[in-house]
Amino acid sequence: MKKFLSVFIVLIGLFGIYNISAEQSVAVQASENIKNKTLQIGGQPFGIKFYSEGAMVTKIRENSPADKGGLKVNDVIIGIDNKKIKTNETVKELVEDCNGKEMNFTVNRDYEIINIKVEPEMKNGKFTAGMWIKDSCAGIGTITYYDDSNNTFACLGHGICDKNSSVILPMSEGDICPAVIDSVDKGKDGYPGGLNGYFKEEEIGQAYYNSECGLFCKNEIKTNYKEYKVAKKEEIEKGSAYIYTTVEGNKPKFYKVNIHLSNGFNFDKMKEIVIEITDERLIEKTGGIVQGMSGSPIVQNGKLVGAVTHVFVNQPDKGYGIPIETMLEESKK
Repeated sequence: MKKFLSVFIVLIGLFGIYNISAEQSVAVQASENIKNKTLQIGGQPFGIKFYSEGAMVTKIRENSPADKGGLKVNDVIIGIDNKKIKTNETVKELVEDCNGKEMNFTVNRDYEIINIKVEPEMKNGKFTAGMWIKDSCAGIGTITYYDDSNNTFACLGHGICDKNSSVILPMSEGDICPAVIDSVDKGKDGYPGGLNGYFKEEEIGQAYYNSECGLFCKNEIKTNYKEYKVAKKEEIEKGSAYIYTTVEGNKPKFYKVNIHLSNGFNFDKMKEIVIEITDERLIEKTGGIVQGMSGSPIVQNGKLVGAVTHVFVNQPDKGYGIPIETMLEESKK
């Protein structure tokens, strides 16, 4: 028995060593890939017309058929009575034409597919389920980098979320087009401000992955912007750096910032870098970081180190950033 236990322990030890070695090998390989990686820098504003996968529930009336049936805010309706749902209009039409019969809603709830029975009621001459839904949105952000090696580009540094719940929206497709910034709502304490602009008609890409670490897109045009080496996380230093962003027109400029490495939020991939705007030109124009600047690349010591993600609402001259290494790792999922 003792001999059996000894062999068993040795085997566990051997398997443990093997697994650790394998993981270390993968980590070393990934580190080497980052070390030799170059990317074209972004900084240009873009517009997105975003179509979710199904129709997301944004509000439910109390004691309505949707409420009684068990639907919840942030549920994504992907089917009704075996009919695939792509738009709000389809949901509306099916409910209004149900003649009061019970309907089977197929719902994606936190990536679990469930079925819910809803029996619409007559209200104001029409059948209704008593819920509010949406299937698309549009907005402006900033491109972080272009990757010539696989003809892709990345934006935002965070995902496109539902405004009220911060839940990542499941994506069916997203059209990416250039944008032009024509005005700025200046940020101030308690108000994040924002870039305002308009979309140009030509399409430059298609979004294929809406992730918590950024929006990733297939590039449909040829780009020839300046290339920068990619910095590994451990190369990011406290001190002087630049963000490359557009706050007027469509041509980005460099603005001075200071980097402070975050200690309290290392568990949050999008908040591993803290930046402070020190460039008086940018503070005068925007008050600091405003909505629409998400994705603006951060450059330090001649390398691309990260992207702007969030602003401190009560301190608009400060915000968070995500390491570029994290975005690249996410783009491969």
